[in-house]
Amino acid sequence: MNNTQNDSASKTEQVLRSVYIRIKREGRKVVKSFPITPAQFDVLQILFFHGKKRMSDISQTLGITKSTTTGLVDRLIEAEFVRKNQSHEDRRAYIIDITNKGRKVIEKVIERRIKFLEDILGIMDDKSKKQLQSSLNSLLEAMEQYYDREGKS
Repeated sequence: MNNTQNDSASKTEQVLRSVYIRIKREGRKVVKSFPITPAQFDVLQILFFHGKKRMSDISQTLGITKSTTTGLVDRLIEAEFVRKNQSHEDRRAYIIDITNKGRKVIEKVIERRIKFLEDILGIMDDKSKKQLQSSLNSLLEAMEQYYDREGKS
C-alpha cells in the first residue's frame, strides 16, 4: 500500500469511527432508560439481528468467556429480555432467544438512531445526501467483494 492509499485509509477510518461513536452515543441514551448494561445490550443485538444462538456462539461473537456470557444472559433472562431453551440436537446445550420485551429495546434504539440521522441529514443539501449514500453503498460493496474474495464473513 502506498502513502496515498495509507493516508486515505487512515482518514476514512477516523471519519467512520467518529460517525459510529456519535450514532452509538445516541442509541446508548435510550439503553440507559432500560435496566440493562451496554454488554447486555450487545447480546440483545446479536439475537435481534441474527436470531437464536447457542451460548457458545454468543461468547465467540462477543469475544468473551462463557462464564461472562452466562452472567449476562442470566440477568437478561431474569429481566425477561431473553429466554433459554434446551437444544433439541444437543441436550447439553441451550439456545438463547430474544423476547418481545427485548425486541422493543432494540427497536427503540434503532428509532432513536434513525431520528438522529434524520436530524443530521436535514442539515445537508440533497446533493450531499445523495453523494453520501452513494459513497457508503460503494464502500459496502467493496467490503462485500473483499470478504467474498478472501472467503471471510
